[in-house]
Amino acid sequence: MRYYPINIDITDKRCVVLGGGGVAERKVESLLKCRGRVTVISLDLTPRLKELLSHSKIQHVCRGYQRGDFEDAFLVFVATNDSMANTEASLEALEKGILVNTVDTPKRCNFIVPSVVDRDDLVITISTSGKSPALAKKIREELETSYGEEYSIFLTIMGAVRERLLKASNNSEKNRKTFYRLVDSNMLDFIKEGKKDKVDSILLDALGEGYSLDELEIGI
Repeated sequence: MRYYPINIDITDKRCVVLGGGGVAERKVESLLKCRGRVTVISLDLTPRLKELLSHSKIQHVCRGYQRGDFEDAFLVFVATNDSMANTEASLEALEKGILVNTVDTPKRCNFIVPSVVDRDDLVITISTSGKSPALAKKIREELETSYGEEYSIFLTIMGAVRERLLKASNNSEKNRKTFYRLVDSNMLDFIKEGKKDKVDSILLDALGEGYSLDELEIGI
């Protein structure tokens, strides 16, 4: 099957995770990172899920699956060790047109989750359309060595610069050249090496006064 790649905004949307084990925990963590409103349905929870519940990060329904659990749900992960419950739950979600992923059962899904390199705002996804998760993992591990945490800081800088620059100037062609100049600079290397003065020098040369890391309130 050929899947269409897409990024979805789940901010404040009801996301249901059926199951309370390790796989469910990973799904919950990823949903919370993207600001989903998460409900976990399970008799048992991992220690981490209990911690999230104690801090009111998730809602918990302490029982197994029941038909009707997915009312108003935007997205569902089915991740229990009960194959019959998994089948019934995924069928309900599919019938209602809800986005559903049944872990390790592609035929019960209308979307799959790619392998991800996550550097905050930089998100690189790798998919083999379900044919070889092992290859997707191998490629992800290779990319993780090339795209380190410095990319997260770089994007924070670029986001702050972009916001200020677009307010200060409506010259789109000039702004475009400035953005590419920063991307093509050695800033990433200097961030990785912790050379704040070098980063400030690049920002000053490209943008002039008012764009130092201190003025942007960004640390490296």
